[in-house]
Amino acid sequence: MKMNAPRRQIVRDAVDLIPHPDVLSPTSEVQIPISQIRPYHNHMFHLYEGERLDDMVASIRANGVLNPVIVQALDDGSYEMLAGHNRMNASKLAGLTTIPAIVKTGLTEDEAWLYVMETNLHQRSFDDLAPSEQAAILFLQYDKMSNQGKRNDIARELAILDGTLTAENMENTKPKNSRKELAERYSLSSTTVARLLRVNRLITEFKLQLDSGKLPLLSAVEISYLSEEEQMWLHEFISAYTYKLDKNAITMLRQKSQSGGMTKESQWAFLIALDKKKHDGVQYQTMKLPKGLYQKYFTDTPAKEAEEIMIKALELYYRSLHTAIETASEN
Repeated sequence: MKMNAPRRQIVRDAVDLIPHPDVLSPTSEVQIPISQIRPYHNHMFHLYEGERLDDMVASIRANGVLNPVIVQALDDGSYEMLAGHNRMNASKLAGLTTIPAIVKTGLTEDEAWLYVMETNLHQRSFDDLAPSEQAAILFLQYDKMSNQGKRNDIARELAILDGTLTAENMENTKPKNSRKELAERYSLSSTTVARLLRVNRLITEFKLQLDSGKLPLLSAVEISYLSEEEQMWLHEFISAYTYKLDKNAITMLRQKSQSGGMTKESQWAFLIALDKKKHDGVQYQTMKLPKGLYQKYFTDTPAKEAEEIMIKALELYYRSLHTAIETASEN
């Protein structure tokens, strides 16, 4: 793995790592029941789906698991997967009950995480990862591992397994622990790196919205400045009232949060007041109902009657908002 490569290319799907005679001896791998292996406890990478998964399953059915996964032994006699989550998943679907594995012992939490991170970057390019996955890698890659020398050892071992670097070449590479160097490594601007580092502070619900494209990156960054509790309140409000956030509203909410003393009720009242203010100045606006929505509710309804129904629905909606405001003011 080239440490200065801006993009990490996918070498293969069905075969993630290539054994190297200088690293693995014939006795290095053992067969382990898949039922005894649990996923890594903090695994945030998405597993293969669709055609990519189907290809891996077909390869394993035809050839078996050609290269061992990497696991660490746990105190209760079971194992935790470090490198090979996709191979294990595909092996299950292929009907296998055991899988070849290299067993690691005595790893620290940081060392175990590095196996997870480095192997995922062997399997796909950084650009292929979802924004929250990119954020996690950038945040944890150097911050979580204080022992840089050990990081070199792990990266070297995995690079040799992958066949993309010799141990000698790996010795000459120097990991760089700064925002600027991270930006150079992944062909990102320093600003983008800074934003992705903020994204890692989002609660899971907002990370999922970001990954699915429902939440813009800049809005996600603003939300990340809220505390975890404040983010949970915000997500609950959005879900309860189908509230559409815009960046300006989030920025104002962030400023209010930084002034201190925010409660769930005051946050909700603030958002409702913003929404009301935004709509008070609008005198007239034409709106179109999506075709599916119109067919669902108004297919056989005269236009005048449909208008009356929508007015009643809006009155009910804003009545519930006013109730929320009154509840917030009482508290």
